[in-house]
Amino acid sequence: MKKVSIKKPFFITSIFFMSLLVVFTSTKSFVSSKMISYEYSWQKEIKNIDNKIEELEKLKRGYKSESIKHKNQAQRLQFQNGELQTAKKHWQLADENSRIVLRIEKKIDELKIQKKEIISKNS
Repeated sequence: MKKVSIKKPFFITSIFFMSLLVVFTSTKSFVSSKMISYEYSWQKEIKNIDNKIEELEKLKRGYKSESIKHKNQAQRLQFQNGELQTAKKHWQLADENSRIVLRIEKKIDELKIQKKEIISKNS
């Protein structure tokens, strides 16, 4: 009859539990790293939206100032002799710039709504 050592089953059992421990801890870190990357992804998305809003605000200010400049020029020229056509051109440019400003404002509003939805979804 062969003598079975107690050390062998203990060794096999301990290896089994050690492997379970390794699997459990690696799964836990994998899940937490996924959660962290998800958290960073929506925060990055918020940051990107903020950057887009800031760029659009700058663009809007530029078009708004151009619109005001053309309106002022048109108002000044409309009563000068022979400058009515030039004044009309400035009115048209002012209107075009105002329409662009409205489109930019609409896009900014859409981005703000998108940002609000992302924040409420992840809070």
